[in-house]
Amino acid sequence: MPEWRLLSLLAAVSVLVVVVEMMRRRKLREKYAGMWLLVALGVVVFAGVPGLPTFLADLTGIQLAANLLFAVAAFVLLFVVLQLSSEVGHLEEEVRTTVEEIALLRCELEQVRGELDRRLSAAEDRLVDVKP
Repeated sequence: MPEWRLLSLLAAVSVLVVVVEMMRRRKLREKYAGMWLLVALGVVVFAGVPGLPTFLADLTGIQLAANLLFAVAAFVLLFVVLQLSSEVGHLEEEVRTTVEEIALLRCELEQVRGELDRRLSAAEDRLVDVKP
C-alpha cells in the first residue's frame, strides 16, 4: 500500500475517532459532527479505492488528481464557512433578542421596585400617623 494511502486512512480514522469522542463528551453537536464524518468517509473512500481520484479527475476534465482533491477540499471548506456563517447570524439574532428581553425585564423590575417603595412609604406614613 503506498504511503499516501496509508497516511490518508490514518488521517480519516483519526478524524473519526476525534469526532466520536467529541460527540461523546458533548463538545461537538450532531449537526457539525455529521459534516466531519462525511469528510472522513470521503477521505477513506479516496484512500481505499486506488484509481478513484484519477478516474474522477479524468471524468471532470481536471488534469491532475491532486487538483481535483484541492478543488474538493476548497468546496468542503466553503460549505463549512457558509454553515458557520449561517449559525453565527442565527446566534447574533438570538443574542439581540435576549438582550432586548433583559432590558425590558429590567425596566419592569425598576417600575415594580418603585411601586413597592411607594407602597412601603405610604404604609410607614400610616403607621406613624396611627401611633399616639
